[in-house]
Amino acid sequence: MPICAQCGTEFGRLPRGRAPRYCSRACQARAYRARRAEPEPPRPEVSEREPEPSRTGGGLTVDAIVRAAVRIADADGLEALSMRRVAEACDVGTMALYHHVDGKDALIELMVEAVYAASGTPERLPGDWRAELARVARAEWALYTAHPWALQVLASVQPPLVPSVLAGVERAMAALDGHGLDPLTVHRIAQSVLGQVQGLGLLRVSEIESSRAEGPSLAQWRASVAPVALRRQDGDGPRFPRLASLERIPEAAADLDGLFEFSLDRLLDGIAPLLDR
Repeated sequence: MPICAQCGTEFGRLPRGRAPRYCSRACQARAYRARRAEPEPPRPEVSEREPEPSRTGGGLTVDAIVRAAVRIADADGLEALSMRRVAEACDVGTMALYHHVDGKDALIELMVEAVYAASGTPERLPGDWRAELARVARAEWALYTAHPWALQVLASVQPPLVPSVLAGVERAMAALDGHGLDPLTVHRIAQSVLGQVQGLGLLRVSEIESSRAEGPSLAQWRASVAPVALRRQDGDGPRFPRLASLERIPEAAADLDGLFEFSLDRLLDGIAPLLDR
Protein backbone atom coordinates (compact mmCIF):
# COMPACT_ATOMS: atom_id res chain seq x y z
CA MET A 1 0.00 0.00 0.00
CA PRO A 2 1.25 3.56 -0.75
CA ILE A 3 2.31 5.72 2.21
CA CYS A 4 1.57 9.46 2.39
CA ALA A 5 4.76 11.51 2.01
CA GLN A 6 3.40 14.08 4.52
CA CYS A 7 1.65 12.22 7.36
CA GLY A 8 2.92 8.66 6.80
CA THR A 9 -0.53 7.12 6.64
CA GLU A 10 -1.23 4.20 4.33
CA PHE A 11 -3.90 4.88 1.75
CA GLY A 12 -5.56 3.08 -1.10
CA ARG A 13 -4.05 3.47 -4.59
CA LEU A 14 -6.23 4.78 -7.38
CA PRO A 15 -7.15 2.17 -9.99
CA ARG A 16 -5.51 4.09 -12.84
CA GLY A 17 -2.85 6.70 -13.38
CA ARG A 18 0.30 7.55 -11.45
CA ALA A 19 0.27 6.71 -7.75
CA PRO A 20 -0.31 9.88 -5.62
CA ARG A 21 2.26 10.97 -3.04
CA TYR A 22 -0.27 12.30 -0.52
CA CYS A 23 -3.39 10.78 1.03
CA SER A 24 -5.43 14.01 0.74
CA ARG A 25 -5.35 17.55 -0.64
CA ALA A 26 -4.84 18.80 2.91
CA CYS A 27 -1.56 16.86 3.26
CA GLN A 28 -0.48 18.06 -0.16
CA ALA A 29 -1.14 21.68 0.90
CA ARG A 30 0.79 21.24 4.19
CA ALA A 31 3.77 19.80 2.29
CA TYR A 32 3.73 22.76 -0.10
CA ARG A 33 3.64 25.30 2.79
CA ALA A 34 6.54 23.47 4.49
CA ARG A 35 8.70 23.73 1.39
CA ARG A 36 7.95 27.44 1.06
CA ALA A 37 8.96 28.00 4.68
CA GLU A 38 12.41 26.45 4.22
CA PRO A 39 15.24 29.03 4.06
CA GLU A 40 16.72 29.61 0.59
CA PRO A 41 20.19 28.07 0.25
CA PRO A 42 23.02 30.60 -0.08
CA ARG A 43 24.10 31.40 -3.62
CA PRO A 44 27.70 30.75 -4.52
CA GLU A 45 29.94 33.77 -4.59
CA VAL A 46 30.56 35.14 -8.06
CA SER A 47 34.22 35.60 -8.82
CA GLU A 48 35.29 38.99 -10.08
CA ARG A 49 37.89 37.30 -12.29
CA GLU A 50 37.30 37.47 -16.02
CA PRO A 51 35.75 34.25 -17.35
CA GLU A 52 38.13 31.94 -19.20
CA PRO A 53 37.71 32.08 -22.98
CA SER A 54 36.00 29.06 -24.46
CA ARG A 55 38.34 26.79 -26.42
CA THR A 56 36.52 26.92 -29.69
CA GLY A 57 39.59 26.69 -31.92
CA GLY A 58 38.88 29.82 -33.91
CA GLY A 59 42.45 29.92 -35.26
CA LEU A 60 42.76 26.17 -35.73
CA THR A 61 43.87 24.74 -39.09
CA VAL A 62 44.06 21.27 -40.58
CA ASP A 63 47.85 21.55 -40.84
CA ALA A 64 48.14 22.37 -37.13
CA ILE A 65 45.97 19.39 -36.22
CA VAL A 66 47.99 17.03 -38.42
CA ARG A 67 51.33 18.28 -37.06
CA ALA A 68 50.15 17.74 -33.48
CA ALA A 69 48.87 14.27 -34.30
CA VAL A 70 52.15 13.28 -35.98
CA ARG A 71 54.14 14.46 -32.95
CA ILE A 72 51.99 12.33 -30.64
CA ALA A 73 52.24 9.23 -32.83
CA ASP A 74 55.99 9.66 -33.31
CA ALA A 75 56.55 9.94 -29.57
CA ASP A 76 54.11 7.38 -28.17
CA GLY A 77 52.77 5.28 -31.04
CA LEU A 78 49.47 5.15 -32.85
CA GLU A 79 47.77 3.54 -29.83
CA ALA A 80 48.29 6.78 -27.88
CA LEU A 81 46.61 8.88 -30.55
CA SER A 82 43.11 10.13 -29.76
CA MET A 83 41.06 13.12 -30.79
CA ARG A 84 41.04 14.29 -27.20
CA ARG A 85 44.81 14.20 -26.90
CA VAL A 86 45.25 16.00 -30.21
CA ALA A 87 42.81 18.67 -29.00
CA GLU A 88 44.80 19.12 -25.81
CA ALA A 89 48.00 19.51 -27.83
CA CYS A 90 46.28 22.19 -29.93
CA ASP A 91 44.79 23.83 -26.80
CA VAL A 92 41.22 23.56 -28.07
CA GLY A 93 38.13 21.61 -27.14
CA THR A 94 37.78 18.18 -28.68
CA MET A 95 34.70 19.10 -30.70
CA ALA A 96 36.62 21.93 -32.36
CA LEU A 97 38.64 19.32 -34.28
CA TYR A 98 35.53 18.02 -36.01
CA HIS A 99 35.10 21.34 -37.81
CA HIS A 100 38.30 20.43 -39.72
CA VAL A 101 38.53 16.60 -39.82
CA ASP A 102 35.80 13.97 -39.87
CA GLY A 103 37.32 11.75 -37.20
CA LYS A 104 40.35 9.70 -36.20
CA ASP A 105 40.44 7.57 -39.36
CA ALA A 106 40.35 10.65 -41.56
CA LEU A 107 43.06 12.23 -39.41
CA ILE A 108 45.35 9.20 -39.82
CA GLU A 109 44.97 9.44 -43.61
CA LEU A 110 45.98 13.10 -43.44
CA MET A 111 48.98 12.15 -41.29
CA VAL A 112 50.11 9.54 -43.82
CA GLU A 113 49.74 12.03 -46.65
CA ALA A 114 51.76 14.63 -44.74
CA VAL A 115 54.72 12.43 -43.79
CA TYR A 116 54.94 10.84 -47.25
CA ALA A 117 54.79 14.20 -48.98
CA ALA A 118 57.54 15.53 -46.68
CA SER A 119 59.82 12.53 -47.33
CA GLY A 120 59.91 12.91 -51.10
CA THR A 121 62.75 11.22 -52.96
CA PRO A 122 65.20 13.16 -55.18
CA GLU A 123 64.66 13.65 -58.89
CA ARG A 124 64.25 10.56 -61.00
CA LEU A 125 67.18 8.88 -62.67
CA PRO A 126 65.78 8.03 -66.11
CA GLY A 127 67.21 4.88 -67.63
CA ASP A 128 68.71 3.52 -64.39
CA TRP A 129 65.97 1.26 -63.06
CA ARG A 130 68.13 -0.26 -60.31
CA ALA A 131 69.23 3.06 -58.81
CA GLU A 132 65.69 4.41 -59.01
CA LEU A 133 64.10 1.41 -57.26
CA ALA A 134 66.84 1.54 -54.60
CA ARG A 135 66.12 5.21 -53.95
CA VAL A 136 62.39 4.56 -53.58
CA ALA A 137 63.13 1.70 -51.15
CA ARG A 138 65.57 3.75 -49.08
CA ALA A 139 63.11 6.63 -48.83
CA GLU A 140 60.49 4.18 -47.53
CA TRP A 141 62.98 2.74 -45.02
CA ALA A 142 63.85 6.22 -43.76
CA LEU A 143 60.14 7.02 -43.43
CA TYR A 144 59.48 4.00 -41.18
CA THR A 145 62.51 4.92 -39.10
CA ALA A 146 61.30 8.49 -38.58
CA HIS A 147 57.59 7.61 -38.25
CA PRO A 148 57.27 3.99 -37.04
CA TRP A 149 53.47 4.24 -36.76
CA ALA A 150 53.22 4.67 -40.55
CA LEU A 151 54.18 1.02 -41.09
CA GLN A 152 51.24 -0.10 -38.95
CA VAL A 153 48.92 1.84 -41.24
CA LEU A 154 50.48 0.92 -44.57
CA ALA A 155 51.39 -2.75 -44.12
CA SER A 156 47.91 -3.75 -45.21
CA VAL A 157 46.08 -4.97 -48.29
CA GLN A 158 43.83 -1.93 -47.84
CA PRO A 159 46.19 0.95 -47.08
CA PRO A 160 45.02 4.57 -47.24
CA LEU A 161 45.18 5.49 -50.94
CA VAL A 162 46.27 9.07 -50.41
CA PRO A 163 48.06 10.90 -53.26
CA SER A 164 51.59 10.75 -51.83
CA VAL A 165 51.39 6.97 -51.25
CA LEU A 166 50.09 6.37 -54.76
CA ALA A 167 52.84 8.62 -56.11
CA GLY A 168 55.45 6.43 -54.41
CA VAL A 169 54.12 3.27 -56.06
CA GLU A 170 53.80 5.10 -59.37
CA ARG A 171 57.43 6.15 -59.17
CA ALA A 172 58.59 2.60 -58.43
CA MET A 173 56.63 1.34 -61.43
CA ALA A 174 57.93 4.16 -63.65
CA ALA A 175 61.49 2.99 -62.97
CA LEU A 176 60.72 -0.05 -65.14
CA ASP A 177 59.51 1.89 -68.17
CA GLY A 178 60.98 0.86 -71.50
CA HIS A 179 61.68 -2.78 -70.64
CA GLY A 180 58.67 -4.26 -72.41
CA LEU A 181 57.05 -5.66 -69.26
CA ASP A 182 53.30 -5.95 -68.92
CA PRO A 183 51.60 -3.77 -66.25
CA LEU A 184 50.94 -6.69 -63.87
CA THR A 185 54.60 -7.74 -63.85
CA VAL A 186 55.71 -4.14 -63.33
CA HIS A 187 53.29 -3.78 -60.41
CA ARG A 188 54.46 -7.03 -58.84
CA ILE A 189 58.10 -6.00 -59.05
CA ALA A 190 57.36 -2.64 -57.44
CA GLN A 191 55.27 -4.23 -54.69
CA SER A 192 57.99 -6.84 -54.08
CA VAL A 193 60.53 -4.09 -53.42
CA LEU A 194 58.17 -2.10 -51.20
CA GLY A 195 57.07 -5.28 -49.42
CA GLN A 196 60.70 -6.13 -48.68
CA VAL A 197 61.06 -2.75 -46.99
CA GLN A 198 57.91 -3.30 -44.95
CA GLY A 199 59.01 -6.76 -43.85
CA LEU A 200 62.35 -5.55 -42.48
CA GLY A 201 60.59 -2.42 -41.26
CA LEU A 202 58.83 -4.59 -38.67
CA LEU A 203 62.23 -5.24 -37.08
CA ARG A 204 63.12 -1.55 -37.16
CA VAL A 205 59.78 -0.57 -35.57
CA SER A 206 60.20 -3.26 -32.91
CA GLU A 207 63.64 -1.89 -32.12
CA ILE A 208 62.27 1.65 -31.79
CA GLU A 209 59.37 0.56 -29.59
CA SER A 210 61.69 -1.41 -27.33
CA SER A 211 63.87 1.67 -26.92
CA ARG A 212 60.78 3.80 -26.20
CA ALA A 213 59.76 1.36 -23.47
CA GLU A 214 63.31 1.52 -22.06
CA GLY A 215 63.82 -2.14 -22.82
CA PRO A 216 67.08 -3.70 -24.02
CA SER A 217 68.34 -2.53 -27.38
CA LEU A 218 68.86 -5.02 -30.17
CA ALA A 219 72.63 -4.89 -29.58
CA GLN A 220 72.15 -5.53 -25.85
CA TRP A 221 69.79 -8.41 -26.54
CA ARG A 222 72.26 -9.84 -29.05
CA ALA A 223 75.07 -9.66 -26.50
CA SER A 224 73.21 -11.11 -23.50
CA VAL A 225 70.14 -13.17 -24.33
CA ALA A 226 71.04 -14.78 -27.66
CA PRO A 227 74.39 -16.32 -26.58
CA VAL A 228 72.73 -18.16 -23.71
CA ALA A 229 70.33 -19.88 -26.10
CA LEU A 230 73.00 -20.65 -28.66
CA ARG A 231 75.45 -22.19 -26.16
CA ARG A 232 73.06 -24.96 -25.16
CA GLN A 233 74.85 -28.23 -25.73
CA ASP A 234 73.49 -31.19 -27.64
CA GLY A 235 75.94 -34.05 -27.28
CA ASP A 236 79.50 -32.96 -28.01
CA GLY A 237 78.81 -29.45 -29.25
CA PRO A 238 76.34 -26.59 -29.62
CA ARG A 239 72.83 -27.59 -30.57
CA PHE A 240 72.79 -24.95 -33.31
CA PRO A 241 76.40 -24.75 -34.51
CA ARG A 242 75.79 -22.45 -37.49
CA LEU A 243 73.96 -19.92 -35.39
CA ALA A 244 76.55 -20.27 -32.64
CA SER A 245 79.24 -19.34 -35.15
CA LEU A 246 77.70 -15.83 -35.32
CA GLU A 247 78.12 -15.16 -31.61
CA ARG A 248 81.15 -12.91 -32.09
CA ILE A 249 79.67 -11.13 -35.13
CA PRO A 250 77.32 -8.45 -33.76
CA GLU A 251 76.32 -7.32 -37.23
CA ALA A 252 74.49 -10.60 -37.70
CA ALA A 253 71.46 -9.29 -35.81
CA ALA A 254 72.12 -5.78 -34.55
CA ASP A 255 72.89 -4.01 -37.85
CA LEU A 256 69.44 -3.59 -39.34
CA ASP A 257 70.59 -0.97 -41.83
CA GLY A 258 73.24 -3.37 -43.12
CA LEU A 259 70.65 -6.14 -43.35
CA PHE A 260 68.32 -3.84 -45.25
CA GLU A 261 70.99 -2.87 -47.79
CA PHE A 262 72.08 -6.47 -48.26
CA SER A 263 68.56 -7.76 -48.85
CA LEU A 264 67.73 -4.88 -51.19
CA ASP A 265 70.80 -5.58 -53.32
CA ARG A 266 69.98 -9.28 -53.52
CA LEU A 267 66.37 -8.55 -54.49
CA LEU A 268 67.48 -6.18 -57.25
CA ASP A 269 70.00 -8.81 -58.41
CA GLY A 270 67.09 -11.20 -58.81
CA ILE A 271 65.05 -8.68 -60.79
CA ALA A 272 67.90 -7.87 -63.21
CA PRO A 273 67.71 -11.07 -65.32
CA LEU A 274 64.01 -10.53 -65.86
CA LEU A 275 64.65 -7.05 -67.27
CA ASP A 276 67.65 -8.11 -69.34
CA ARG A 277 65.59 -10.85 -70.92
